[in-house]
Amino acid sequence: MIARVGAPWLMYSGAVDERAASAAGEPLAPDPVIEAFKKDVDRTLIRENLKLTPEERIRKLQSVVAFLEEVRRAGRSRR
Repeated sequence: MIARVGAPWLMYSGAVDERAASAAGEPLAPDPVIEAFKKDVDRTLIRENLKLTPEERIRKLQSVVAFLEEVRRAGRSRR
């Protein structure tokens, strides 16, 4: 069973009885799909971003967007 949580790209794959076992204090069995993706995720970046306030995260995102717009303008002007 796949339950969608929030956005479509955020999914929990597991059986209902596994969630019940977790609620009872028993650990969930590792999901092979999640384990396969874990090796490609830099969790230090996630931890660092979670240390920021929501306002700081938005400002950081706005800065990245402004940089990308500047790069696009520079690319267009060189054509």
